[in-house]
Amino acid sequence: MDRGAGAITARDGRRSPFILAVASGKGGTGKTAVASSLAALLPEVLAVDGDGDAPNLHLLLPFPFRESALITRPRPVVDPNRCDGCGACARACRFGALLTLGGSWRLLGDLCHGCGLCVRVCPRGALREEEYPVGERRRGEEGDREILEGRLFPGLPNPVPVIEDTVAAAPSSTKPAVIIDCPPGSSCPFVTSVRPAHAVLLVTEPTPFGLADLELALGALKDMGKRVGVLVNRCDVASFAPEELCAREGVPVVGRLPFSRAVAESYAEGVPPALRDHLWRETLTHLWHHWALKGGPA
Repeated sequence: MDRGAGAITARDGRRSPFILAVASGKGGTGKTAVASSLAALLPEVLAVDGDGDAPNLHLLLPFPFRESALITRPRPVVDPNRCDGCGACARACRFGALLTLGGSWRLLGDLCHGCGLCVRVCPRGALREEEYPVGERRRGEEGDREILEGRLFPGLPNPVPVIEDTVAAAPSSTKPAVIIDCPPGSSCPFVTSVRPAHAVLLVTEPTPFGLADLELALGALKDMGKRVGVLVNRCDVASFAPEELCAREGVPVVGRLPFSRAVAESYAEGVPPALRDHLWRETLTHLWHHWALKGGPA
């Protein structure tokens, strides 16, 4: 791929990166294989692992990690000398994270979203916020390529703050291209990871489960106004084609990849498939230049 391909010029004249989110409605479609392959083909790129629950992009892009930082979110702390157990905070909390029983106050930390509303509504000023560590962000590099991943600490239920912190680095990257490897599904983690993207590539498979979850992902992206393309992986292993669904949703199928033993072997060995399979290389290179950057179908 051409060096520097992807950067776009902002209204103030600054060069900002082109951001492509690689996502899927379900796990196992080959999303990370596609994301890592694109990152391996681009000469200057930031690869972002947006799956805070189970980041695995580094297994295919084993760049040495050079930096790490804690990811925190605010949590309320009560001053028992001021709290009178009125329950205003518990009534205001939309997530049921606060209890006031018999004049005592309790935080259900796993449910807290750190929104700060409880602090603002407390009539006695009995609550304040403290930063609580929820994960770790790591950055690695090798030559002109970088990788950034966020990792939720074990036992915590909500990866969204970790994903928000990690993908927030994408728009300010000095690299001309950013590839975000999104979490599977179509819920809050997925929505958070695709939010900064200029375009979203949905990797699907021609199976009933693949098409059902593709439809859910397309519905979520429609509400976000994102430009979307669909890549059909293992297109020759089943008879369920996504063309009818994509046509109905007005979304182009921008590439098709058949099953390849070489791809399966390279993935098992921790090598991005496009470095082993010429069809993957040709398809993803064409997709990048003729759909992702130009805004039209391949």
